[in-house]
Amino acid sequence: MEDLREQIDRIDEGMRNLFLERMQVVKQVAEYKRVQGLPVLDSKREELILEKNISRIDDTELKEFYEAFFKQVIEVSKQYQERILEK
Repeated sequence: MEDLREQIDRIDEGMRNLFLERMQVVKQVAEYKRVQGLPVLDSKREELILEKNISRIDDTELKEFYEAFFKQVIEVSKQYQERILEK
């Protein structure tokens, strides 16, 4: 069990690093949207991102969980963009 927990800890660390990297890019996107006067919500882009990423999951049992996970990632990204644009 300890080995499994260590594996999860390593995965969590990788996810944290990817999250931070993603949010740095999200910040740049928000700054671009500010300059261009664009809204945070881009429904078509959001649909494309979801479709592209969900289609890469072959495990049908996990697909719905990945979809929920990725929708949350998108939601957090939009919330961060909103916060940046409020400044």
